[in-house]
Amino acid sequence: MSEVISLINLKGGVGKTVSSINIAYALADCGKKVLIIDTDSSGNIGKSLGVDINALEKTITDLISIAISDDVTKEEVQSCIISIGAVDVIPSNSLFAGIKCRMMEAYGRESLLKCVTEVIRDEYDYLIIDCPPTLDLVSTNALVASDSALIPVEAHFLSFDNLNEMFETITMVQKRLNRNLKVRGIFLTMYQQRTKLSQGIKKNLEEMYANKYKVFDTFIPYSIKAAEQPLFGKSLIEMYPSHPVTKAYKNITKELVSNE
Repeated sequence: MSEVISLINLKGGVGKTVSSINIAYALADCGKKVLIIDTDSSGNIGKSLGVDINALEKTITDLISIAISDDVTKEEVQSCIISIGAVDVIPSNSLFAGIKCRMMEAYGRESLLKCVTEVIRDEYDYLIIDCPPTLDLVSTNALVASDSALIPVEAHFLSFDNLNEMFETITMVQKRLNRNLKVRGIFLTMYQQRTKLSQGIKKNLEEMYANKYKVFDTFIPYSIKAAEQPLFGKSLIEMYPSHPVTKAYKNITKELVSNE
């Protein structure tokens, strides 16, 4: 049974793309077959994995364009997939920004991405959707297409402060568009264990949300290695298998797999 997971936070710079990549590669390291779907027009998934996104012949834009007017076939999805080591990727680039107006006018506009995931999901154990850092139709599409949401939160007040808005959005999607959507949990990124700020954010997160959502005991420690990952075009799982950040992502992944 496959699972589609959206990594989502309505604020940028929280480590969402880094988390999408390293959780995907950690899942692959556990023997799972994984597909990452990039739904951000910045194309950071491809960039971070060494792909020249401007040279791509086909991206998620092509698949959404097909879904607007017709059924998407498995062959069409497969033609957009590139294999990068142990993980497959449907990349994005700046062209995706141009299709949002067409999405707004489409019939079933909230379910266009689901038209893509449904025809390919039986080929994978996990589909990881890297969401844009905005509350828009693309984020809604990701949640409608997903079985669950996984939320990275930077250990910083401004990141923590927008969580209520995001959970309201998730609740609205659950009520009106995807009643089966679950919240897999919340985990802290860029955590500095010795600072009172990080400790305070962790305490507040647990006090406010642990009664309703899973707050992972594992946090992603702050590290320059994580920030440098896009320079090398590989996941931390591949480059630094014993690094504390890698171990943290592996621990979160083990919890995901153990709760299948």
